[in-house]
Amino acid sequence: MKTTFKIMEIINICALTFLLAGAYGIAITGALQVLAAFLFLILFPRNKFIYIYFSLVIFFFLIWDGEFTWLFLLPVALIFFLTFIIYNQKKKL
Repeated sequence: MKTTFKIMEIINICALTFLLAGAYGIAITGALQVLAAFLFLILFPRNKFIYIYFSLVIFFFLIWDGEFTWLFLLPVALIFFLTFIIYNQKKKL
């Protein structure tokens, strides 16, 4: 469990560094963050925050029309929300 948690943390840190790449970085960050979220879901299926995270991700893709508008504030917020979820859980271990 600790090894998987460590891998999840590394994926999250890598995802955050891709933010520096601009628009392409957001797509890579999103993919890595969803991967980290799936690992988190496997490790901690009772954590309610991870279900909120996935609900917001699904909501974003349902209403996104393919343009870069104010709606892209949601993925940026999701990046920090998942980071909060991971490190908040780490404190409980």
